[in-house]
Amino acid sequence: MSKNSKDKIPNSPNTLLHYFARSPASAKKITNPSTPTSALAATKAASTVSTGTPKGKSAVKKELEVVKEEKKPVVPTVKDDDDEEEEIVSRKKRRRVIVFDDPEDEDASGENEENRQHNNNNNDHDAETETKRFELSSFERQDETEETSNNAKITKKKSNDPEECAESQPEEPVQKKIKLEPENNGPDELKTTLDEPTVWAHQKLDFLKPNKIKDIHGHRPGHEKYDGRTLFVPESFKTSLTPAMHQWWELKSNNFDCVLFFKVGKFYELYHMDAEVGVKELGFSFMKGEFAHSGFPEQAYDRMSTTLVEKGYKVARVEQTETPEMMQDRCKSMRSVTKFDRVVRREICQVTLKGTEVFGQQVRITANHQPRYMMAIVESAARQALSGARYGVCFIDTSIGQFHVGEFEDDNQQSRLLTLLSHYPPVLILHERNIGIGGMQRIFKTLLANVKREALTNESQFWSGEKTLKYLAENFYGGSANESSKWPKVLRTLVDDTDSLGLTPKESHQLALKALGGCVWYLQRCLLDQQVLSLATFEEYVPLDEQTGIPSGNDRIADANANRFMVLDSITLNNLKVVGMEGSLIERMDHCCTKFGKRLFHHWVCAPSCERMVILERQEAVSELIENVNLLQDVRQVLGQLPDLERLLAQIHGFGNAKCSRNHPAGRAILYEEHSYGKKKIGDFISTLNGFRSLLALPELFSGVNAKLLVRLTQTSSTNADGCFPKHMETQIKFFDNAFDHEKAMQGGVIAPEKGVDEEYDAVEQDIESLKRELEEYRQEQSKYFGCNVVYFGNDKKRFQLEVPESRAKKATSEYTLEGTKKGKNAVKRFHTEETRQFLRQMMQLEDRRKAVLKDLARRIFEKFSLEYDMWKGCVDLVATLDVLTSLAEYARSEGAACVPELVEKEHVDQRALIELEEGIHPCIGADTAENYIPNGITMGAAENDKGASLVLLTGPNMGGKSTLMRQVGLLAIMAQIGSRIPAQSCRMTLIDRIFTRLGASDDIMAGHSTFLVELNETSAILKHATRDSLVLLDELGRGTATYDGTAVAGAVVHFLADLKCRTIFSTHYHNLVDNFHEDPRITLGHMACMVENEESDDPTQETVTFLYRYTDGACPKSYGFNAAKLAGMPPAIIKRAYELSKTVEAEALKRKILMKLLTNQPQADIKDLVVKLKSCRF
Repeated sequence: MSKNSKDKIPNSPNTLLHYFARSPASAKKITNPSTPTSALAATKAASTVSTGTPKGKSAVKKELEVVKEEKKPVVPTVKDDDDEEEEIVSRKKRRRVIVFDDPEDEDASGENEENRQHNNNNNDHDAETETKRFELSSFERQDETEETSNNAKITKKKSNDPEECAESQPEEPVQKKIKLEPENNGPDELKTTLDEPTVWAHQKLDFLKPNKIKDIHGHRPGHEKYDGRTLFVPESFKTSLTPAMHQWWELKSNNFDCVLFFKVGKFYELYHMDAEVGVKELGFSFMKGEFAHSGFPEQAYDRMSTTLVEKGYKVARVEQTETPEMMQDRCKSMRSVTKFDRVVRREICQVTLKGTEVFGQQVRITANHQPRYMMAIVESAARQALSGARYGVCFIDTSIGQFHVGEFEDDNQQSRLLTLLSHYPPVLILHERNIGIGGMQRIFKTLLANVKREALTNESQFWSGEKTLKYLAENFYGGSANESSKWPKVLRTLVDDTDSLGLTPKESHQLALKALGGCVWYLQRCLLDQQVLSLATFEEYVPLDEQTGIPSGNDRIADANANRFMVLDSITLNNLKVVGMEGSLIERMDHCCTKFGKRLFHHWVCAPSCERMVILERQEAVSELIENVNLLQDVRQVLGQLPDLERLLAQIHGFGNAKCSRNHPAGRAILYEEHSYGKKKIGDFISTLNGFRSLLALPELFSGVNAKLLVRLTQTSSTNADGCFPKHMETQIKFFDNAFDHEKAMQGGVIAPEKGVDEEYDAVEQDIESLKRELEEYRQEQSKYFGCNVVYFGNDKKRFQLEVPESRAKKATSEYTLEGTKKGKNAVKRFHTEETRQFLRQMMQLEDRRKAVLKDLARRIFEKFSLEYDMWKGCVDLVATLDVLTSLAEYARSEGAACVPELVEKEHVDQRALIELEEGIHPCIGADTAENYIPNGITMGAAENDKGASLVLLTGPNMGGKSTLMRQVGLLAIMAQIGSRIPAQSCRMTLIDRIFTRLGASDDIMAGHSTFLVELNETSAILKHATRDSLVLLDELGRGTATYDGTAVAGAVVHFLADLKCRTIFSTHYHNLVDNFHEDPRITLGHMACMVENEESDDPTQETVTFLYRYTDGACPKSYGFNAAKLAGMPPAIIKRAYELSKTVEAEALKRKILMKLLTNQPQADIKDLVVKLKSCRF
């Protein structure tokens, strides 16, 4: 670097030097200011530079003073009688620049506070006072080689408690800004700063090194009991720390896998490895100091935590649960006080990651409507070899507090478990530690490869069924599960009836309750168990293909368990592209207006109905909505304005939870933005009320409808006997409308109830009014005594002073204590008496009572609202169904789907299944290709005489549309059974109980499965589970192995499915297979038509194939593979050579075929003679 390089460095703050100067290298210890005044000035100067050009333009006077180099750079910590910490100072040779204040700098400093969350170098200023926040130094580790020095410069003493310093106000405004700069700022120093990487203090810690790291129990990674959620921190290291940093390491030791948002005053601070995450993922800047440190203000918690959670991190919110005054009182009550006691108590209030999101006062409800499931899976070895395994599952949507618990047997292919994972895709998996190399490991490597997983230890973390029931009984539901108490009905059905205590699981549900225990333990660790479990919404999960029979009545639990739905396994959902984002069936059909409607629509599509009457009711409702366009638009306008009521109900329930308010750390948290949080709570509550109020228009809006389902969804029982709409909802809404002034509550962030709503509040208000009357009477007495008008003066703790004109004040006796005087024209004197002091004490006591009542009043109003949770939730379920019906109607109108599928009812069980489709169109094609799409129809089975073939053997040229036709039939069948209209001319069908697909070809490297094995696994599941009412779609089975082997396997499968008489489309390019079934009455031959030019030419490159994309009866003679090769751009020479080889192979095959026919017709004796002669021949 040249000598003039220093002059070439610009003075702008946006320089590379300025940027790297914020992250000092470890080799160069950063010095601290020698005095609080210089520290304040240095920080203000730095913050002013970092925000750009200051607003003030006036010239400033500068004084340069050279500070002599200190002989001893390390200054010891000095403590006073209160054990207050001093700031450790080490100084180097510096220049001190004194800058006089410009009046406009105050505006510039105001910008610093606004940019606090964007520029973390300004984090050392208080948000309100703009003063230096000295508490951050209390987190610095003390130097073990400290020495006492008489020449040391000691900074201003400060309290151990960071918050006390953060809230302190300066007695006088700062008059000077002192800017400290290193004197040597030459090229060599610049080069050193730029070249040396930053090595933070935590990166040097021995116990954090990979070869020495341990969990809190001393286990190393690789040990069977190693718990990566914790960290061993040596006690000797912790005792050398300051109290606040000791507190941080204690929390980090127990939550090593979390990013700690550590509350200090009004800011969440990130230290050490967490600070690195903040800088990397959130765009923070490191603050100055020897250890990594960054942070952000309290009001930005929602954005910051949500960002980290979306990126896969686990965030622990650490709040102060004491004020400095409370800390001092605690220390006074203790017999012995150590330095680690002299810091405000902090506790983790919530641990958040994907799968445990709970929306509350600091985290708003997101726009993403999809549920994020936390799922616990317990696997038990099968009783018999090659018979699969038994699984216990529990999965939770924490945003609405809904639990699903179940247990089931599964096959070798894990069909049921894979179907569960596809219908309810988890974002967090809890499993047992050391699960072995079974089926779960294969799933973890494939389907769940990108899903976060956590291993739990048996018994201590994955609780047994008995321990789970005991915990629920002691902490939530009380009594035994056999009693008709608070226990959810589903949990009571899982308990052994022979146990009088009701704390023993049924033998058939041991694994299910164990999975529930794992979820409960994890919720407890995340401090969410009280909030989520208090909703007590449990449903039993039963696999869709489990034969249970149709229940009687309207039992919600039994309905969920009934075999009433079409089964779409994970393979089918993926092959048909039913779910997903772009181009999926759900994405194409979803026109729902509400988020809870979208969640229900997803369930309808993944599990279409198998009940004919249910489907017919939906068809009737959709048809009426389509015919009445005005009604459809009106109801969609009402629904479009609704918030996510389902999640808001769960959120309000959490706000009103008395147990959480009293016993949960969040109830003790000291929040500086509590006023804004109160406004958010009230705003969400009012939004919920407004949403339900708008739904009160539905009964009148739908008063003239005839569809039974619409009547049931929108009419009350008082107007129609079949109506299910809650009739008492209007009364409840009016009560909360009149309970408090909504506008005043939104402005003030506090609910002040109207008279008659809350007895306790009314009693306090009555006492205050009574005291005010006494005050007025006393004032009148004093006015009469002094002979003039006496008024009260003062505020807060100096209220109720008697203000008497000076001319009349001579009558004041010794009972009147002079508090102050006012000189001038209207001179007065102000007095206190024993009576006014008593009035003041009484008024302050009453105001404290009123404040306490108001603080709890909002919670009690939310609690009162949640007492009718079943009514509110029932209304949301009805509206969600209505929303899905309007979505189906809107889809039919916008896409022109006019066909109402005719559902043919079977007259007897053995009647052959049927599907007749005419001019059907693939429902997922885009608008740009819809005009050119060729409709297709197909027939499988027959309703008349029971003689139609159920299996179609489909052939045709490559790229001729075979796979598209198969997917089209499958998707239209799904649409028909959710009650939707379909894009076709006509459709007649019997109900389908399950759709199987074997489409495409791919291997599974992670599972160690070849392409052919993947094909056979999928085919095996079809052969095991298919019934007469199933729909099977098989595409080119057998192509993954030798031609003869593949043909044989395909032929055997075709025979099996033809005998089963299930509706099947089997596409193939094995023309030998087609010849074998040419005259089989169980099978229909069909192909995708095409036109061929120059077919007889010896040059295959001259052959031209025009795809007609039309299904036609009969077999296709060739697959025209050379046309596909030409379209792929293969060299003509290669195509010609392949054509010649193909002719040779065909000729040899034809000779063998002719020979076989000749031999078949000859007598057996002649064939034996021919064989003997051949053996005697020499070649």
